[in-house]
Amino acid sequence: MAKTGQPVPLVTSLPRRRFLRSSVGIACLGVFHLLSPSSAFATFDPSSSDPASGSRIDWDDGRLIQLEEGQTASCTSLVSGQMYCVVVYNLSQHDRNVELTITWSNQQPPATLIVPGTTAGEGNASLILISGSDTSTISISITQGNGGKLECWLISTSMPTNFQGLESKELPADGSAYHLPKQLIYHSVMNSGWYHLTIINKQTQSFVIQVSSQQLIIFVVNPVEHPNLNLLALGSVQEGKQYLLQMPASGEQPQYSNALIQGKGEQLIWFGASSHQDLENTIISLQSLYLPNSDDSIIIPETIKGGLICRPLGDVQ
Repeated sequence: MAKTGQPVPLVTSLPRRRFLRSSVGIACLGVFHLLSPSSAFATFDPSSSDPASGSRIDWDDGRLIQLEEGQTASCTSLVSGQMYCVVVYNLSQHDRNVELTITWSNQQPPATLIVPGTTAGEGNASLILISGSDTSTISISITQGNGGKLECWLISTSMPTNFQGLESKELPADGSAYHLPKQLIYHSVMNSGWYHLTIINKQTQSFVIQVSSQQLIIFVVNPVEHPNLNLLALGSVQEGKQYLLQMPASGEQPQYSNALIQGKGEQLIWFGASSHQDLENTIISLQSLYLPNSDDSIIIPETIKGGLICRPLGDVQ
């Protein structure tokens, strides 16, 4: 039976954070109910599931596309060891839910994600997480009878390679505040040393995603009483390992989310996964805490008030 992704309620009253080993960082609280993973690597042939009356979209560049009934978009260029996120917005009229079929393996049945209908396309994004260690190919389809229209793009540290319809900017590590509108993707190379990341939304809730080569961190800023995130994790992708959830702890200012990042030459990506309106209120800031001429060993604190401590995988023992 195909797996169906539904909006998952997030936990808002959380105890003080525990710091866990991870590929980018240490720390995660909040619990998602994950779909059953499969660890089998798949080399999926998209031609085996082409809709009979639809059209196929070559999606190897991960660009922004609009997917309609009877269409299948296929990306065959996923790289082993890389994490990928498919970002999906519902553009359908009249608050219509759309059933999206995701095929990533000839050995595993396709998964299904219900993308909720929204008023005037102003809802949050739905997210599909997949590892290139599980498959080199992913296809997304709207089958006949489901109707609707979806806006989709594929994000990793190396995708999309075609930014038509999107915008890509470097996030300066100068401590200044920058807006994070919908469809803007920030990137920055974390050179050796410490950095402080701050994400702010004083008016509304917003989801902001940080992407490294092997892990995603989902920041929930200024969460509402019962926030929902529509997320489907495929294959071996698990919460607490390949993706982390970061919410304000009890007693902390919910309008601010912080992370302390130890750089070691890796590129990080940030983008918003909320509605256009909510992201208009979202601010992001990256500040270098550079310590010149220092050969001192770095000691990782056990906790940092209000945020994560992020480290490269190779440094986590």
